[in-house]
Amino acid sequence: MNIKNVLYIHLLYTLIICYSNNYEQLYNWLISNGAYISKKLIPKEQSLYNRYIVTGEKINQKEELLFIPNKLTISTLNDIVLDKCQKDFMNYYSSLTREEISSFDYDCLVYFLTIDIDNNQSFFKNYYNYLPEISKSDFPLYFTYEEKNILSKIELDTQISRQDIFLEKALMPVKNKIIKIENGLEKFKKNFIYVSTRNFGRRGSFYDDVNTLVPYLDLLNHSNDYNSWFYYDEKRDGFILYAIKNIEKNEEITISYGKFNNLYLYSMYGFTIKDNIYKSSIYIKIKNKKFVLFEKVKEGEIIKVINFFKPTNILEKNNIIFEIKNVLKNKLKEYEKFVGIFQNNLNIVNICDDLKWITKEYILLCEKMI
Repeated sequence: MNIKNVLYIHLLYTLIICYSNNYEQLYNWLISNGAYISKKLIPKEQSLYNRYIVTGEKINQKEELLFIPNKLTISTLNDIVLDKCQKDFMNYYSSLTREEISSFDYDCLVYFLTIDIDNNQSFFKNYYNYLPEISKSDFPLYFTYEEKNILSKIELDTQISRQDIFLEKALMPVKNKIIKIENGLEKFKKNFIYVSTRNFGRRGSFYDDVNTLVPYLDLLNHSNDYNSWFYYDEKRDGFILYAIKNIEKNEEITISYGKFNNLYLYSMYGFTIKDNIYKSSIYIKIKNKKFVLFEKVKEGEIIKVINFFKPTNILEKNNIIFEIKNVLKNKLKEYEKFVGIFQNNLNIVNICDDLKWITKEYILLCEKMI
């Protein structure tokens, strides 16, 4: 083993020990401030980029696993957060419409993290210290223009551009302040990803969809076959996590981020699911007109494209179907090419496999319709 490998292993071991100590500090901070964490929950660190929770023993359905008081969460319903950013944001948003300020609480969280996360005296310091590192290779926001242009070939351009727009919109009210912070723009982007990947909607009779960072609860990963769920309890003034089924020992505790396809999961959360049951849509261009073909109601999607061009006879109709089929065949070749190019990037492979599956389904449908 060469000296570089020895140094790397030593550094990795040091970082793991550091993060383990940070977990103890996080746990003690939560418990001392009124949180409840079941003794059956065991934290795991797959890497510096990913933590998760497994069971130390069997858990029964409806069993409460976690309670995090509201005072430990980070949202605009928390006075500490609101006082820090309200003035800067409200001056900017005062002239905008209700629709334009709909992301106020989200943008405020990004700004608050940027000005508070390096504050050693922050009330939330123990939470900040246990946040995972962000793998820049997993988030299109960090990709170069050339990389983004390549990924536009596999339907990611819409999702990527949306994230770019959201980031710029969040930055706009406070850009003059952020650029005065050392590496401020880079820190703002990193915190934008933290908020994007780790926030929960606080729902209650008075507040709906308030973006909230919830320590410990945000360690839970997504699964389509999730085994636990959370809600905000107004009477107890905090977030509760409970089991929705019996969970066996050593099983990972998971929740659902939503019914999302891999394109969305990758652009928003930096991961994908192999053989995701929620398939992605594909985009085709026929006679310079762009169409979206959704995974469901496939025949209806083809008919919609045909009707757009108003064919007057069966020959014209079949010609349109032939063109759709040829476009789909070319897209299939593109997806297969990308699997070869990005064979070491599991996320891109999973996205391409999904797109290949639905494209093949549409090609077969076109053949049946002619």
